[in-house]
Amino acid sequence: SYVVCPRLCYFRMRDKIYPNEIHAVREIYLSKRKGFNESWAFERFKELFESDLDIFDNALKKFKFSEELSKLNPIDWEIKLKSEKLKLKGILDELVDFNGYKLPLVVSLRSPSKDVWFKDRIKITAFCMLLKHNGLECSRGYVYYCFDGQLRKVSVERKDKYYVLKLIERVLRLKNGFVPEKPKKAKCDGCRYKEVCDNKPSTFASRFF
Repeated sequence: SYVVCPRLCYFRMRDKIYPNEIHAVREIYLSKRKGFNESWAFERFKELFESDLDIFDNALKKFKFSEELSKLNPIDWEIKLKSEKLKLKGILDELVDFNGYKLPLVVSLRSPSKDVWFKDRIKITAFCMLLKHNGLECSRGYVYYCFDGQLRKVSVERKDKYYVLKLIERVLRLKNGFVPEKPKKAKCDGCRYKEVCDNKPSTFASRFF
């Protein structure tokens, strides 16, 4: 969230979770990889998010399952990872085996023309760091773009770890109450927090507490 917009991260930390397409495609992807069908994915989504079922239908129409995924053997799904030292935690979509290497895989929506989005590189890097702190050494992973059927490999570099550490520090500041500036090039269209974000920072608290 912080990579997309610091203000968005600030608001999401203080509000309930609202479902969007990434929640839907995650359920579809996980169900298919586990050998279940779309009906099971829908039941999972409905149990977790009772409303907004149109989101699931729209995501299912755009979802593509690539044969490329067959070269990755699933090990486990929805793995909770935590590191007190890094002050970081997360739920990994899937841990896969490729030629004897255990690697993280995360799902996303649409792919860029090449490589991966910065936010997805950050995710893979963060999970590589978490896996290392939980006893599994790895320096690469995969992003699966569900609306394009594109499987992209990510090799983690030192600069990527640096960005993750910076983001951890910045998010911790938000957790402690710091209100970030609104980015000049923020993409506000369709953001549910647009109205409150346009108000003075001093009025934010009344929206969430």
